[in-house]
Amino acid sequence: MSEWISVKDKYPEEGAKVWYYFEGTGVSKGEFYGHSGCYEGFVDNDGNDASMGCKFPDCPLHEGCGGYAYFGGESGVLGNDVTHWMPDTGRNKPKGDSP
Repeated sequence: MSEWISVKDKYPEEGAKVWYYFEGTGVSKGEFYGHSGCYEGFVDNDGNDASMGCKFPDCPLHEGCGGYAYFGGESGVLGNDVTHWMPDTGRNKPKGDSP
């Protein structure tokens, strides 16, 4: 059974040390920075809808739109690109290229 957790099921706690996976960069070691931006119903100072992706039918965020999920580490910072993660328990890089 895979130890990978889908971001569709759950996100890590903010600040958690994790291994994360993005198809473009593979497996990376880093941290979950938390959610930011993309709040449904967000209106800018001029009264314009600035919800970003929240109104699109293919928005990858979970119900309730908590904002873009940011992971960062050895591959830089990724906003909403990570598909899977697992806790970093101090072990070596997980084997295999994908979850």
